[in-house]
Amino acid sequence: MAPEETAAATEEAPPQKSKKMLFIGLAVGFLILAGINGVLVWKVLSGDSADAKTTETEEVVVEEEEASFMFKLDPFIVNLFDDRGVRYLKVRLDVEVWDITDEQMLKKLPKIRDSLIVLLSSKKYDEIGSLEGKARLREEILFRLNRILGEGKAKEVYFTDFVVQ
Repeated sequence: MAPEETAAATEEAPPQKSKKMLFIGLAVGFLILAGINGVLVWKVLSGDSADAKTTETEEVVVEEEEASFMFKLDPFIVNLFDDRGVRYLKVRLDVEVWDITDEQMLKKLPKIRDSLIVLLSSKKYDEIGSLEGKARLREEILFRLNRILGEGKAKEVYFTDFVVQ
């Protein structure tokens, strides 16, 4: 009885080892395939075509930066058109302009300041006190600047100081 049991035990042991080895082999194979798949996906997503697109985008950004510049306007201090009392508005603006020189901006500066003083002094506190009011004011300033400088010359207006008292 004992020799038969030992023979049966030795026959059962190799299949358990081979099952473990099979699972280990499958796991290693799966990891290798996953690694290869990851490398291929990374190569496709960051391949030469992506590099070319990035380079083209960077070139466009550089060209846009060279074509535009920021022009700082002196602060505006105006009385607001308000029937509840005297209120003052102090605004400092930076304007991003395109295809125009600094000299051309300086020549048109008196027209710009006059137009913006008239616009700002015609506003009530209720019109410019909210975020929407400031956005609307920014659009009106941009419209007036483009009317003076030429369509599309003023790209964006930035409030660098905005105080109402």
